[in-house]
Amino acid sequence: MKIELRRAELFDVRLTFRQPMHTAISTLAERQTTILRLTDQEGRIGYGEGVAFDTPWYTAETQASLRALSPLLYRLLSAQPLSAPADVTERFRSIQGNQMAKAMFDGAVYELFAQAQEQSLASYLGGDEKTAIPCGKALGRSSAVATVEAVGQALADGFGRIKLKLAPTDTHILEHVRAAFPQAPLMFDANGSFQSADLPVLQTWDTFSLVMMEQLFPANDWLRHQQAASLLKTPLCLDESIQTTQDAALMQTLQAGHIVNIKPARLGGLTTALEVRQMSPYWLGGMFESGIGRRQTLAFATLPGLAYPIDMAGTDQYFVEDLLEHDYVVENGSIRYQEHPVSLERLHRLSQSRLIL
Repeated sequence: MKIELRRAELFDVRLTFRQPMHTAISTLAERQTTILRLTDQEGRIGYGEGVAFDTPWYTAETQASLRALSPLLYRLLSAQPLSAPADVTERFRSIQGNQMAKAMFDGAVYELFAQAQEQSLASYLGGDEKTAIPCGKALGRSSAVATVEAVGQALADGFGRIKLKLAPTDTHILEHVRAAFPQAPLMFDANGSFQSADLPVLQTWDTFSLVMMEQLFPANDWLRHQQAASLLKTPLCLDESIQTTQDAALMQTLQAGHIVNIKPARLGGLTTALEVRQMSPYWLGGMFESGIGRRQTLAFATLPGLAYPIDMAGTDQYFVEDLLEHDYVVENGSIRYQEHPVSLERLHRLSQSRLIL
């Protein structure tokens, strides 16, 4: 079966957080995201989401760079019919980096092929859409008192892993949380904010019985991750560092980490994500994306092999309004994949602009 693309539209969407999200190096009150709508020759529609941030604090990509590259990517993709979703990766091979722009098209093409086979995306990927997917809760940076309260609520809600966004100055927060919840499955995410001078801090945190430490140093700082992995007992997880299958292989060769946080958007799409899941223990992270991006991440999560609960609170917990007709809801610490349709009314109302490629 071949799919021929007939039309591509980009929507510049702004979503409002219910509460600002504080990371180690950024605060988000609003989420700008780009939604791609691809239409094929049979009138089928596939959606993708470009989840780069407004500024290049997470990766070098931004919303502006993603949208600027999209016309070229669409020309490469639509030049010939597609025989399989993996064709997307092949067509984009000459484009260096820009993984999130590529992933936006990759996700939409996967949706088209799933529809052509009259399957859900989860089934098309080989997953079990009946499975209950275990969830963890990511908590933004806050005061010690507020963090203890939030951890207690997350545990009461049944989340199987609690991720704290922490900076090197936050030892007191970790001390308060661990004192309040000695057995809680805690980890922290540094978003690359640590430096060599902070290794003594990490050695102190190594005594807190953490599930893992995530992305301690900047993405390309392999040697410091290697050094930390050799000094610490706590497993290291890499996030921003892993943008290709070669990065996952390098992590193993250097012994610079033990676990990969797979985000299909950061890896250029589902095709590369499927390869990386075969290479290392993994779990799935979120990008503060809309329900469109989450729907695809949840489809991936139905595959066997998750080593830890995914970072996925319900879509009802993040934004005042989301883009799907129905929210994904966490119940007893897990979430179920369903093919919730896109709300066209919300998509158009929350869009700042629409561009036909």
